[in-house]
Amino acid sequence: MRRAIITLGLALTVAGCGLLPAPHDSSPAGAMAHMSGDLGWENCPVELWVTGVIVPGLSGEASIRDDQGVVRQLVWGTHNTAVVDWDRRYRIGGRWFNTETTLWACGGADAVIPL
Repeated sequence: MRRAIITLGLALTVAGCGLLPAPHDSSPAGAMAHMSGDLGWENCPVELWVTGVIVPGLSGEASIRDDQGVVRQLVWGTHNTAVVDWDRRYRIGGRWFNTETTLWACGGADAVIPL
């Protein structure tokens, strides 16, 4: 009986591991270490959403490749406590930073949705 309980417990633990998100890469090689930031500005109201995968840009900076294949540099809001990782898919809210080639992720942590 004890062996059956232990086996069931291990099976549930292993099955549950697939439900947890993968840990964030906070190393110097991680996406957040390659993220441009703003100059301490406050969060902004979200004006637009971009859905895509976090990839390195031309200079190695963290960028998002949207569903149309366009790579846009990211500028992370100072007060945005969310984190992103390379090769993971997100829906990020913010506004354009000067041009439509740069997304300012200034909407805060609630505007960074892992998919």
